[in-house]
Amino acid sequence: MILVFALVTYLGLNIVDTSYFRSIDDCIYFAKRINDQVGVPDGPDGTFMYYKATCKPIKVDAEKTTIY
Repeated sequence: MILVFALVTYLGLNIVDTSYFRSIDDCIYFAKRINDQVGVPDGPDGTFMYYKATCKPIKVDAEKTTIY
């Protein structure tokens, strides 16, 4: 097991992706870029949903997980 930083990306309340980084700086870079995105139209009423990304430390098996 190795300690990495998981970039967890949400659209509304749903997790849409999780990517793993060795460096917290890389994880934070991508989280900031994702959080700066514009909203995504959701439904006929014109409301928008927003992507939200956060980094969290997690232990993963390096042989079974792609780590950037």
